[in-house]
Amino acid sequence: MKSKYRQIASSLTRQILAGNFQPGEKIPSVRVSCELHGVSMTTVQAAYLLLEGEGLIFGRAGAGYYVSDFSQIDLHELTEPVGLSVHNRVLEVLSQCHKVGVCNLGTAVIDPKLLPINQLRSVLNKLCRYHMEELVSAEFSSGFQPLRRQFAKKMLNASIHAHPDEILITGGCQDAISLALSAVAKPGDIIAVESPCFPGLLQIIESLDMKALEIPTSLRSGMDINALKEALTQWTVSAVVLVPSFSNPTGSLMPIATRRALVELSASMRLPLIEDDLFSELNFSGKAKPSLKSMDKAGYVIYCSSVSKSLGSGFRLGWLSGGRFHKEIIKLKAFRNVSEPLVIQMLITEFLKSGGYERHLKRLKSKLIDNYRQMSECIKQHFPKGTMINTVQGGYLVWVKLPPDCDARVLFKQAILESVAFFPGDLFSQHGHYINYIRLNLAICWSDSVERAIIVLGNIVSNMVRSESLS
Repeated sequence: MKSKYRQIASSLTRQILAGNFQPGEKIPSVRVSCELHGVSMTTVQAAYLLLEGEGLIFGRAGAGYYVSDFSQIDLHELTEPVGLSVHNRVLEVLSQCHKVGVCNLGTAVIDPKLLPINQLRSVLNKLCRYHMEELVSAEFSSGFQPLRRQFAKKMLNASIHAHPDEILITGGCQDAISLALSAVAKPGDIIAVESPCFPGLLQIIESLDMKALEIPTSLRSGMDINALKEALTQWTVSAVVLVPSFSNPTGSLMPIATRRALVELSASMRLPLIEDDLFSELNFSGKAKPSLKSMDKAGYVIYCSSVSKSLGSGFRLGWLSGGRFHKEIIKLKAFRNVSEPLVIQMLITEFLKSGGYERHLKRLKSKLIDNYRQMSECIKQHFPKGTMINTVQGGYLVWVKLPPDCDARVLFKQAILESVAFFPGDLFSQHGHYINYIRLNLAICWSDSVERAIIVLGNIVSNMVRSESLS
C-alpha cells in the first residue's frame, strides 16, 4: 500500500491531469490539505515536494503552490530545415556577458573557485619537474594512450565498454561533434537537433554550411521521438545530434525506454546518432543512465564528451568514440591539428589516476545542489507570478519561462545596463522560439552580488508585466 503522502500526491496528479486544476491555478494550501486528508503538515509537505520535483507544481514563498504548465516545453510544429545565421547574435551576447564588472549568469562555465586549483597545480608542477622532455615531444596518434585508458574507464560509468583504441582525444566536446558531423554529412545536409538547442551546436552546423531541423523537446524526457519519426518521413536527415542526459538548456533526462527506441530507429534507418554526454556525471542522485552508445550494436552512435564542464573550459579537452565512423574521423582529425597539447593530456591523466577527479565531482555536485536551491528560491520570491523554472536533476543549467509577453531580448538590454547578464531564449532556436525564456548558470559561487543580480532580473520582469497589463 502506498504511503499517505504518495496517496495525496497521486490524487492531486490525477486531478491536475484531468484538468480540474488548470496551469497557473493555485492548489489547496498545505493547511487545507491537512484538514481535507486528516494528516500532518509534514505529510502534505512531502506530497507537495514530490509533485514539485516532478514538475507538476511550483511553490512561491508566502503564496502557496500553483499548477505548472512547464512539465512540457512549448512543443512547436515541425518547421522546414534552414541554413543558420546565429553566430553573430551568440557572439554579441557572449561579449556582453564577459564585460568587466558584469555579473555573468549566462555562460555555462564553472567559476574557477569551484575547481580543484591547488591539486591541479601540484600535478602540473610534478610534470614540469620530472617529465619536461615528454611534455615538449611530438604526439602523432589518437591521443595520449594513458589518457585514452582513463577515459575508457570513465565511460564505464555510462555503461560503455570501449577499448582505448576506440577513443580519439579532441579539443573539447564541440570539436568532437564537429569532427563527427564532418564525417557523416556534407555542406547542405540536414541535421536533426533538439529544440531548444544549445547555441554552440547551432554555430557548428552553421560553420559547416549544413541545415538544422529542430525537433520538439520535452522538458522531462528530451527529444520527441515521434516528432523525429515524422520528420524522417518528410526530409532526408544525415544525422541526429542530442544530449540524452541533462540537455542544454532544458536539463531534460531521456528515459531508458526512449533511448532504446531511438538507438533501434538509428540502426534500422542507418542514421548516425551523435551523443553529447557532457553532463551525465553531474547526476544529483544515483548512477548515470546507460548512454545511447552502450545500447548501440550496429555502430551508428558516435559518443562525444569532455572534461571541460567539470574541470574548466580552459582545458578544451574532450574525446569521442566513433563506432563504424571512427576511422574516417581519425583521418579528419589528422588533417586538422594532429593532436591536442600533450601537457594538458598528461595533466588530466595524472589527475584522473590519483582519484582527485572523483573527489572533485562529489564536492561540485553538492555545491550545485545548494546553488539550485538558493537560486530557485530567489527566483520564486522575486519574479512575478507566471514565472516557472525547470527541475534540475543534474548538470548546472536553469531554464526559466517568463510570464507571457515578456521578451527576453528586451530584458537582456535592460539587465546589461544594471551589469547583469544571462542567455536569452532566442539564442536556442533559429525560428524565433523561446522569446520569453532565459537560461542561467548554476556553476557559480553564490554571493550577495549573485542574489542582487537575480533580484534585479525579477524587478525588471515585474515592471515588464505591469507595463503590459496597463497597455
